[in-house]
Amino acid sequence: MRKLIWMLLAVLTLQACTENKEGYQIELDLEGSEGKWVKLMARVDREYVTSDSVLLVAGEKAVLTGTLDGVSTMYLTVEDVDGSVQLLMENSNYTIKGSVDAPDITTDGKAQSDLNAYNDMLKPINEKITELVSELRKGPDPANPVKSDSLREVYYKMYEKKDAMDSVYIAENPSSFATVLALRGTFYNLDAEGLETALTRLDVTLQQMEEYKYMYSILERMKAVAIGLKYSDFGLATPEGEMLKISDVHNGNVLLIDFWAAWCGPCRRANPELVEIYHEYHDQGFEIIWVSLDRDSASWVQAIADDHLAWPQISDLKYWNSEGAVLYGVPAIPHAVLIDREGIITAMNLHGQELRDAIEALL
Repeated sequence: MRKLIWMLLAVLTLQACTENKEGYQIELDLEGSEGKWVKLMARVDREYVTSDSVLLVAGEKAVLTGTLDGVSTMYLTVEDVDGSVQLLMENSNYTIKGSVDAPDITTDGKAQSDLNAYNDMLKPINEKITELVSELRKGPDPANPVKSDSLREVYYKMYEKKDAMDSVYIAENPSSFATVLALRGTFYNLDAEGLETALTRLDVTLQQMEEYKYMYSILERMKAVAIGLKYSDFGLATPEGEMLKISDVHNGNVLLIDFWAAWCGPCRRANPELVEIYHEYHDQGFEIIWVSLDRDSASWVQAIADDHLAWPQISDLKYWNSEGAVLYGVPAIPHAVLIDREGIITAMNLHGQELRDAIEALL
């Protein structure tokens, strides 16, 4: 009889563990969220789609439950609160406390545990980057004209340091789902060969992630516009409505094709330096053409005027579905492609002194 009881207890315990893994459960205790809707969002074709939601009522426990196939990146948002909490969701338990911009996430899921450790590793450098962005947004200091240039250089160096840390993490954790997110955030620094190598080294179990599938699709496009190949021509409308092709602007010049948007903070912060570079080298045969990923014509035109952009501008106002962005496999913006006088792609995503040196070498 005693043996039978122990067997029943063992079965019940196993059943409880199994049931716990049949779905996910998220317990919420977020600051400033009482009386507001909290949504669990998935990203589909660069658009956010609500997967689950709950209204947080004062004095009541807020829980989201559901089931998933595999591991997916999802985002927790709070009504009228900026930002989101990135989660690696699987059929596990999650408790989220604190605030949207500084969440405290505990879980029994390995994917999110790995992401927590990865975020903790990068926290100091991300905080420094945030400080620098805040300073750069204040604009140039008339009393100290070189201050902005100095801050910009430190900003670039911090990102280079972050990219180096990501590279080490990716190499040392080929089977972690957090590694896919790390690669997704930095793969725009890689050429086609580098991206293919990075994807090949990842564990096959990670191929289920949408981020992996997206990077693989971008890889196929990148191979057609890789460094060392002739640029691919295309034409879009100017703000005045006239069609302008890349070849019209290249025309034997050293050319920088830069993909940007009025809503892109990093793009706008880089504009003052590009204005300087343009005026410094334009008379020597250097040209720029900008391809906007905006959706709103008025915002696009206003940004051109506000940032004093004197070079040609084109767009089809199709956001990430821009013909040019799709053709060049643009993974993130700003994304710059440098072309020599013969029309060969020589470099991508250079900035600061590196860009100046590359332009001088080609002129």
